[in-house]
Amino acid sequence: LRLIGMWVMCLYGTLSWLKATNHSDISLKRGGFAGWAMALPLRVCQFNVLAPSLRICAPLDTIPWQQRHAAICDELLRLDPDVICLQEFDFAPSTKGFAELYQARLGSAYEFHLKKRTRGKPEGLAMLLRKCAFEDIAVQALELEPRFCDRVAQVATMRHRTSGLQLFVANTHLTVAHASNNHDIPFARPLQMEQVMNAILGAQSDSLVFLCADMNCDHLETEDPISKGLAPQYTAADVSQPVAMAFQEGLVSALHSVLSGARPVSHTSSYSQDGCADYIFFRPQADLDLDGAFLHPAEVHPDMQWSAITGWGDLASTLSDHRPLLADFRLWPKQVNEKKRKNAPPEETCC
Repeated sequence: LRLIGMWVMCLYGTLSWLKATNHSDISLKRGGFAGWAMALPLRVCQFNVLAPSLRICAPLDTIPWQQRHAAICDELLRLDPDVICLQEFDFAPSTKGFAELYQARLGSAYEFHLKKRTRGKPEGLAMLLRKCAFEDIAVQALELEPRFCDRVAQVATMRHRTSGLQLFVANTHLTVAHASNNHDIPFARPLQMEQVMNAILGAQSDSLVFLCADMNCDHLETEDPISKGLAPQYTAADVSQPVAMAFQEGLVSALHSVLSGARPVSHTSSYSQDGCADYIFFRPQADLDLDGAFLHPAEVHPDMQWSAITGWGDLASTLSDHRPLLADFRLWPKQVNEKKRKNAPPEETCC
């Protein structure tokens, strides 16, 4: 018994050191007589990479696209997500070799699923899934109504190999909230979100649900958009209706759950207010804990304003007109979930 006690103390000390020195992402909770119950880490990344074929803002317009996107790939490898959802993944003939660059740098670690926007639009979506983390992967591409917006979505089901848990992941990029017409804000954007939410609501009840999206709006924005021409005057609430739709169905924003007293800024725009357009939504449930979320680089304050000279404060680390959004979760295998939850205080979450 003494030897067993010494071994347990040694194991606990080693694991504590690994966590303290960032050598392990494993979270631990005591599992009673059965010993230590391990929670398995899951990192999700949401990032609009700014397609080179689109309008490039200063100061990124001075950087060759190959250099910038090679740096994006290197940073994604360093951040080491299990699920990566990208928007504005380029398919344009003018940026020949774009997909090949990503495949060459990330293809050994990730399984790629791509979906180009419809009717000749030059960019679209990419979902990258860590090869060693998932099995039974099925990815479906959705072409969203109204067709004149040419917007798409990806929905994927997969099984997490180690925990055995089922995941449902969606990826989309909504139409820009143009205040210059009478259809994008009141009609097109809510319709697009309705279709994405219908897919999510169709997921298995025990699936862990995640939605990564460039929503092209910020639900914390209070300033009404400036209408142009004959367009009606819209409110900030009209613009952020798609986010409200996600909240109404019980989804939670990972980033806003961990930030208090700060309004994050993840995107700069020349045609709308700067704000947090990027979201990782998740559905709270017993098998899942949110460990943290941040805009990358983490050392840059979440409300950092964009500069046409230094980007997000440091041109060398500015990868896009969006900041990558990371969320860290803990997955609890079903066999230890009841032990984990027993006598646990209720958790508070916010949108």
